[in-house]
Amino acid sequence: MAKLSEILKERGYVYQHSSEKLEEITDPPTGEKRTIYFGIDPSADSLQVGQLQAFLVLRRFLEDGHKVILLVGGGTGMIGDPSGKDKERALLDSETVQNNAEKISAQSRKLLGTEDLVLVNNSEWLGEIKLIDFLRDVGKHFSINALIQRDFIKERLVEKDQGISYAELSYALLQAYDYWHLFKKHGCDLQIGGSDQWGNIVSGVDYIRRREGKVVYGLTWPLLVNKATGKKFGKSEEGTIWLDPAKTSPFKFYQFWLNTDDESVGEYLLKMTLLSKEEIDAALFMHKQHRAARGAQTTLAYAVTSLVHGEETAIAVQDVSAALFGEREIRELSAGERELLEREAPTFSVRLGAFLIDSLVESGLASSKREARQFIDDGAITLNGGKVSDTERVLMHEDFQDAPLAILKRGKRNIVVLKAS
Repeated sequence: MAKLSEILKERGYVYQHSSEKLEEITDPPTGEKRTIYFGIDPSADSLQVGQLQAFLVLRRFLEDGHKVILLVGGGTGMIGDPSGKDKERALLDSETVQNNAEKISAQSRKLLGTEDLVLVNNSEWLGEIKLIDFLRDVGKHFSINALIQRDFIKERLVEKDQGISYAELSYALLQAYDYWHLFKKHGCDLQIGGSDQWGNIVSGVDYIRRREGKVVYGLTWPLLVNKATGKKFGKSEEGTIWLDPAKTSPFKFYQFWLNTDDESVGEYLLKMTLLSKEEIDAALFMHKQHRAARGAQTTLAYAVTSLVHGEETAIAVQDVSAALFGEREIRELSAGERELLEREAPTFSVRLGAFLIDSLVESGLASSKREARQFIDDGAITLNGGKVSDTERVLMHEDFQDAPLAILKRGKRNIVVLKAS
């Protein structure tokens, strides 16, 4: 069986670590198991896809027998993590922060697939700290000179209109105190996070060494970036992709992954799924043989949707997506899947015998009848996957495949559903 360090490296989960050798952290020669802590900032009432990688890393540690502490920052969330931010966040009220913390906690348990973890909220202890005690016991161990050398702080300091507040500057101290508290209460000896958290993690490692004379560790993974655009991973043209189905529907969630570019799909399969290396290699091999089929993207979309929303939902959205893109007939969809199709795609009621060019205009696929005729002449219009060549074409009963739905498309991406009335 492969060592955890080898698995983490193979999946691309290793960026920085506080020991000379990664194996010292992940595979101690004594065989002891670590107690790991990962913190989540409850700045929203749902996790988003950019945070999903953390849970895949945590699952690897759990599978290897390590103990996991998930910290939801109900206390630090009142300030907001300034790491990587070019301006101060708007402060949330305590009720909002605690509500967010509760929702994120529930999502986190589901993602980790186990009840065998410790779930804590740092408002429990940070809310009890006395200011003078904090400055004496924590503040004296930190140098302002060192704090302001962090890249994001230096960038903020040169911006006259922005700067950085004392509250934000104190965030690293609060996070270090969290690590110390978990070390004392739970024996926590490893904090993990994205590479933007390295400075905060090291602050905790150093603080415990100075205050307790003990060695603890830190480990980060590289932040995901869309290689095709160079932009931060986790957003689409419509905005943030959330894990809460009420904020981002499972269908839109699936489409986000399905639209992954070829340059990034291999990395996402490794970092964002539980598929084995052999399964990933097989998917990528088949993808290279026939890129137009986007098999690797389909594998990715199904795997992540199944992980987040469950296998039954993943099957349904995959079937609906296949119907929209001409890979499956509507008559093959279940009643529930047809309802999903109507809910997720723009749907327009039409009458049998109506001219197709009227439906093109009414649905917004064409701005005028003249343009609709031009699209048909150019071969850009398909109905249920078949190219439309007759500008006088009318809608017939057989077009609706007993659904009573039909798929009308202009090109590959402009799609509407017609519903016979």
